[in-house]
Amino acid sequence: MLFSLATPLGANASPSATTYLYNCSTRSQRPHEIILTCADANTYVTNIRWSHWSQASAHARETLHWTTCTPTCVAGTRRSTTINFVATHRRKVKGVWLYTELAATTRTWHSGSAIVSLATSPL
Repeated sequence: MLFSLATPLGANASPSATTYLYNCSTRSQRPHEIILTCADANTYVTNIRWSHWSQASAHARETLHWTTCTPTCVAGTRRSTTINFVATHRRKVKGVWLYTELAATTRTWHSGSAIVSLATSPL
């Protein structure tokens, strides 16, 4: 495992003044919501509580919302669950430092992956 979800919630950490998350069309630090599927906003997270934000990573607890897409995405059932995740893979995009991935436990994102790549274009 390349990251630890063991960082205690509420831990005091000073935020990085230069690292952001890109949330579809907006970059922000410590956002309260993140849309993971920008085209249809079908998968998103709310109630984000950041416990740590540094240049190396950012740790949070949140509520993940998604649609089952069974039998179709329009007719699917809305689901939600509370998860922990770590924002990682910090890189410079068009002169701005961004976390470009969210990592959690296996299949947490209901996509078959433990990693979600965040859109970084256009900035």
